[in-house]
Amino acid sequence: MLILFKIPRKYLLFLFFSCLCMSNDLHGQLLIGPSAGIQLNWINYEDDVSFIEPEPVVGYNVGMTVVGKVDKRFFLQAEFLYSRKGKRYEGAIDPDLDFRMTSHYLELPIVYRVDFKARIGNIPEFKYYLGLGPNLSYWLKSSGTVNSAELVEEGLSELEYDVVFGAKDNPEPNELVVDKPNRIQLGVNFAVGLSFQPPSGNAILVDLRYQLGHSFFARSDFARLLEVSDFADPLRARTNGARVSVSYLFDTKISQRKKGKSTNKGRER
Repeated sequence: MLILFKIPRKYLLFLFFSCLCMSNDLHGQLLIGPSAGIQLNWINYEDDVSFIEPEPVVGYNVGMTVVGKVDKRFFLQAEFLYSRKGKRYEGAIDPDLDFRMTSHYLELPIVYRVDFKARIGNIPEFKYYLGLGPNLSYWLKSSGTVNSAELVEEGLSELEYDVVFGAKDNPEPNELVVDKPNRIQLGVNFAVGLSFQPPSGNAILVDLRYQLGHSFFARSDFARLLEVSDFADPLRARTNGARVSVSYLFDTKISQRKKGKSTNKGRER
C-alpha cells in the first residue's frame, strides 16, 4: 500500500482506466493464472559512452496473467509482475572498472493481441498470436557493486552500494545518489506467443516478448558515489529487453454465468 501512495496520481488513473476498459470490453471469456519467465535486458545510452562497455544481464519475472476476450479473435492480455533486471558494464579506459547493478521493479504490461488457429501434423489444434501494447514499470530499489582503479589503489577489491533516490546533502560512502529519478518508466511491448487449450478448458501460454524502453532512468545526467570520486554512472539511458514466460490460466467461466443470466431474464419475461 505504501508503494501505491508514492506513485503519481496520473499513473494510478492510467492503471484504473486500463483495468476498467479491459473489463468493459470482455465478451464472455476471462482467464487468469500464475506466470513466470526469464528475461535478458540491456541498456541503450542516449549520450556518448565510449568510456564503458555495456553487457546484457539475465533476470526473471513472476506474477499473474489475465486474458480477456474482446471479440472472436481479439484479446486483451495484462500481466502484474515483479521483475528483476540488471545493469552491467566494464571500463573501456579504466581496465579495473566493473559496475554491476540489480534492480527490482513492479510492472504492468498490457498487450492487445490477435489470435490465429494452426495445426501441425497430428498435433492437436493450437493458436498463435501477435500483440502490441504499453508497458508501465515502477522502480522499487537497486543495489550492486563497483570496482575501479581508484579503489584498487586504496587496497579495496570492490565496493557494495545501495541506490538512493533524490538529492542528498550528506550521502554515505556506499550510497549511489540518483537525483531526479524517473521511478515510473514507460515502454512498448511487442509480443508473439502460443496458446494451448487442454481438455480441462484452461489454457497454457508460451509468450515471447520484446520490450522497448522509452523513459530514461533519471532527468539528471549521472549518479555518483562519494567513495569513488572519479566514478559517474550515466543515467540518460533506457532499458530494452527480451523475455520468454509461461502462464497457466484458469477459465473463470464468465461466459456461462452471462449465459445463465440471459436465460433467467428470458424466463422471467
